[in-house]
Amino acid sequence: MSSMSLFGDVEHINTHAHLEGERFTAVFGELTVDLTRQRLAPGDHAISAYALFGQVTIRVPDDAGIHLDGSAIMGQTGYEWRSEDNEPHSAGGLPEIEFETAPVRLRITAVALFGEVKIVRVVTGERTAPALSVEPLPEMSSNTGSYEGETRRIASL
Repeated sequence: MSSMSLFGDVEHINTHAHLEGERFTAVFGELTVDLTRQRLAPGDHAISAYALFGQVTIRVPDDAGIHLDGSAIMGQTGYEWRSEDNEPHSAGGLPEIEFETAPVRLRITAVALFGEVKIVRVVTGERTAPALSVEPLPEMSSNTGSYEGETRRIASL
């Protein structure tokens, strides 16, 4: 599940329940890794992020404990809180789940050389879908009719 961005932008959406040793690299580009769409299995997970004249943004769910080992040379590593619709939140007043006690523990190794590795903790909250107005389908007629017209066979592989 590793991804790389070279002189471009890549959005990587995680589809795995367990992460072990995945590497994300941005070289003169931007790479966004979204770990919020697939629920991660309880336990330890490990990923690495490298930014060389680029940016790697890792979106993690708010219930995951994070242990970040980061280093930067003329760059930056860090984390912030955001809502699902990407609005910034203040870290004050938000419950932070400690790494040792969280059911999902994510170890991230981040290296930024003239670039940035940013961990964004996404505050999900309660999801409520708006009510949809649904019109009933019309009754089916007992007269099914017949098909008239030209038909062609579609070639099969």
